[in-house]
Amino acid sequence: MDTFERELNELLIQTFRDILKVEELILDRSAPKLSVSEVHLIEAVRKSKDRALTVSEIASELDIAVPSATIAVNKLVKKGFITKEKSKEDGRAVIVRLTREGEKIYRLQRYIHYKLVRAAAQDLTEEEKETLLIGVRHLDEFFKKKMAKYGGANEFSNRRNR
Repeated sequence: MDTFERELNELLIQTFRDILKVEELILDRSAPKLSVSEVHLIEAVRKSKDRALTVSEIASELDIAVPSATIAVNKLVKKGFITKEKSKEDGRAVIVRLTREGEKIYRLQRYIHYKLVRAAAQDLTEEEKETLLIGVRHLDEFFKKKMAKYGGANEFSNRRNR
């Protein structure tokens, strides 16, 4: 690895860890009953507000196994953030929806992200902002291609990103 590659590698790793840690620290103060993973599940359910999701679709969206999604959904039901019901069309499927409390958490998470992004960009020039967006878009495309190549991209997330 040359110097650029080493520095980029370290920056990507550290930035990923820092983002998760900041999210965790803010959640500990504002929603201490929830983990970052649980909030991501709430976000996945809310992103599809125009239609209810099944547990299988949530698993696909989060790229986790269906049994893991089932356990996570059940925890959030007990905590009062989501509801689940049998599908009328397919009795085997379980439909998941946010409760009022789940909606509040979703809005809180969106606000946190908005504030973080705004703060991170405040000292950048317009040229730096555009350059950053171009670079992050390239990284995103690169990692999407790698996921597709290695079988990590799933059908649900591919449809969502079109």
